[in-house]
Amino acid sequence: MTTHRTTTLALIKGYRQAPVAVRSKMDTIRLTPEFVKTWASPPFQRPLRENEKVRALAEELKNNNAVVPGVLTIGVIGKQWYIVDGQHRVRAFEISGLAEAYADVRICTFESLAEMGEEFVYLNSSIVRMRPDDVLRGLEGTLPALLQIRKSCDFVGYDQIRRGTASPIVSMSTVLRCWHSSEGEVPGKSDSALNIARTLSQDAAEQLVQFLSVAVAAWRRDPEYFRLWSSLNLALCMWLWRRTVLSQYSTKSIRMTAHQFSKCLMALSAQGDYLDWLLGRNMCDRDRSPCYQRIKGLFARRLAVDMPGVKVMLPQPAWSSWTDKSKVT
Repeated sequence: MTTHRTTTLALIKGYRQAPVAVRSKMDTIRLTPEFVKTWASPPFQRPLRENEKVRALAEELKNNNAVVPGVLTIGVIGKQWYIVDGQHRVRAFEISGLAEAYADVRICTFESLAEMGEEFVYLNSSIVRMRPDDVLRGLEGTLPALLQIRKSCDFVGYDQIRRGTASPIVSMSTVLRCWHSSEGEVPGKSDSALNIARTLSQDAAEQLVQFLSVAVAAWRRDPEYFRLWSSLNLALCMWLWRRTVLSQYSTKSIRMTAHQFSKCLMALSAQGDYLDWLLGRNMCDRDRSPCYQRIKGLFARRLAVDMPGVKVMLPQPAWSSWTDKSKVT
């Protein structure tokens, strides 16, 4: 089997001496298909997409002396190599059919995957704009609250949202922003997902996991209920959860158990008119109040079935004052 080796610098056209960095080194190495297959993809790495650009680069490698453009970043923990930056260029080499290629590689030694994730975020934030979920994925190893949510709720993820019955149905950034938004008296704008993740306590994460577990038990992964995972409905349900399950809004409003709240969430999924109404709605003043009134009405109706003869009082905050005179939205 062919093994990798350091190339003679003269073989690489335009090679320049690499700068010396702390705990890292630059080298030019010879790649073979067998060698790159031993490189692992770290858990925070973004999904690999073999698109037209990747296929075009594969053809380009055949015409430029098999020199991979740019610098690949490799993370090393023990004897294992991880590809931190450059996975699409490596994939282009793999599908090119070439027996070997040459690449400038920055090799960094890390103590842990969490430390490697910090470097991943730094690299990609500096080079290209990252989505909030890409950043959260990279920092998961250093943020215990995120690990706790992901461990308990496999339906919360960073990519491939709502693309199958086994894939995540809601993004981590959406969950964090909705939870933060529901904390204040008036649900609305929230902080960035990154700031929320950095300040989320273990107790708050446990409360969030409890709500998410109740919600997924009520709505499950059925595609027809995906709209219930939208920011507007999710944030308002979280707002009610905080004020009817975790605490009591006022002396007149009802206090619910998690089981009762779950039945109320199921009532939302059973109301086809409400699911239709949610299409295109978002967390703005125009939609927030009428949405809350619909949720509150469906909750009250469901509770009346389980609690006959009891006057059901749900929170009626000042921001929810709304009258639907025409019932035309």
